[in-house]
Amino acid sequence: MKKNINKYARIFSLLLIFFATSCGKDFLDLNPYQSVALGDAIKEIDDYKAAVYGIYSGLQSSNYYGRYFVLVPDVMSDDVKQNAQANRARDFSDYQATALDGIALGMWGIMYDVINRANVVINAEVEVTPAVQDQKDEYVGEAYALRALAHFDLVRMFAQHYGFTSDNSHPGVAVVTVFDQNSKPVRNTVAEVYQQIISDLQTAIPLLKIEPPSAGRISKEAAQALLARVALYMGNFQMAEQMASAVISSGNYSLVSTDQYVDSWSQGLSSESIFEVIFRQDDDNGSDALGRMYIPEGYGDYLPSADLLSAIPEGDVRGQLFKTDETIGGVYGNLRVNKYPNTQYQNNTPVLRLSEMYLIRAEARAMLGDETGAQADVTTIRQRGLPSAEAVTATGQTLLDEIEKEKRIELMFEGQRLWELMRHKQSLVRTDCTNLVCDVAYPNNRFVAPIPQAELDANANMNQNPGY
Repeated sequence: MKKNINKYARIFSLLLIFFATSCGKDFLDLNPYQSVALGDAIKEIDDYKAAVYGIYSGLQSSNYYGRYFVLVPDVMSDDVKQNAQANRARDFSDYQATALDGIALGMWGIMYDVINRANVVINAEVEVTPAVQDQKDEYVGEAYALRALAHFDLVRMFAQHYGFTSDNSHPGVAVVTVFDQNSKPVRNTVAEVYQQIISDLQTAIPLLKIEPPSAGRISKEAAQALLARVALYMGNFQMAEQMASAVISSGNYSLVSTDQYVDSWSQGLSSESIFEVIFRQDDDNGSDALGRMYIPEGYGDYLPSADLLSAIPEGDVRGQLFKTDETIGGVYGNLRVNKYPNTQYQNNTPVLRLSEMYLIRAEARAMLGDETGAQADVTTIRQRGLPSAEAVTATGQTLLDEIEKEKRIELMFEGQRLWELMRHKQSLVRTDCTNLVCDVAYPNNRFVAPIPQAELDANANMNQNPGY
């Protein structure tokens, strides 16, 4: 045990050296950890384990799945309105962010940190015995999938969506797969970024073999689920349908029952969780936790919009993910978001859920002409929320509208609404607006975050997004 502790301490000490030296410089200038200590970082199978756990720890950051990466795209959408005293992420909610914004800098930095951590594992050239080859493959597969996730999240936050231009030649983000301390990379096109994401996921899937999967770590099904989402964003409906179907038919997941749905949000790791970022007591984000942005016991900065609430059918169990707060009212309403109810630390952040796979498959099937299959999938999710709801029988655009509505309700406050508006090329309309900006016409430069000024200052090859 002492040997293992010392081994893990060595890995994490190296990680800390890297993070300390990277904070005040170009986030893409990969220097001490990767170029100097890489030879010492991974020597045997336990080192792979420690390094992979380091990748997951990056996801817990309050600038990533711990808070802001999930919060920002929702407060920029029509699902959320801000309270009078809101002062966290308000610049994004009001569409006033600048290149000096600390949240943008934090998100940019931690996502590239995660990529760099994944690259340490992917690029390690260590031979292991046949007895532990499957373990090594699993760790490397996780690293590929997590690198894909971070690139996907970066390109969504800092670049216009796939399909914004006809050939997707508009600027994406810098793809980083190798270590070069002297590199000053340019932004790859969105097409190139998505090509890398697809490649990484397709590389990861056959390496991920451990059964049964754990929702707290990337599994084969988690990589397939992410690939389904990425393919849907790209309009590759055949791939989206195939990957979503593979996850649904794997037998490893089942939808939480209607009567257990609300409680599942306080318990974590439910039967339908494919991948979620786990938070335990010693991972406590404290006042930085995502749920504290919504609940009165925390900051309570953000509230559900009337437009979202009106979309939820009366009696639907998902309407119970709110609680009444009599201390507010008027234009703000008197409901608080209660999807992340634990006030301290034990709210895991969902990344991929089985219900989303049904809705991805529904949209893909509708676009491929299988309207019967699409109707069945969206009905499954609708009737889980409200068992007495009638089956969906709509066709054509009305069917697609029903799928979009169901997705909005099912995935509310999980950081997806803005991306849905963008990929559907819809304008933002806030009907009960409490923000400085109530309507944002599509297309708009402000739907994406600014490239941080610190990155621009350090890398002359990095270009800012239009409008900043």
